[in-house]
Amino acid sequence: MKQATRKPTTVGDILLYEYLEPLNLKINELAEILQVHRNTVSALVNNNRKLTTDMAFRLAKAFDTSVDFWLNLQAAVDLWEVENDMRAQEQFSRIVPAADFITRRKAEQQKVA
Repeated sequence: MKQATRKPTTVGDILLYEYLEPLNLKINELAEILQVHRNTVSALVNNNRKLTTDMAFRLAKAFDTSVDFWLNLQAAVDLWEVENDMRAQEQFSRIVPAADFITRRKAEQQKVA
């Protein structure tokens, strides 16, 4: 397992500190710009919802950025969360590579035959 590092900046934090506050935009106004419900924007800004591909396209158009910019932010957070989740890491440690599984299965079949 990797040593824990600082969690990457979330989409919600970027929206709040780099767009909403500097542009003096309210969540309702961003929702109107994006043509989505206010709750959708609120959940994203408050880090209660993950970014979807659809929303990445909307944000890219609204702020003249790339879709990849938004998706990469979300991917970095997702990767960090999995890499720093002890339960997930423990489960991953029990996964057997497919090649090893197939080799073991062939060996067992040869014993039976």
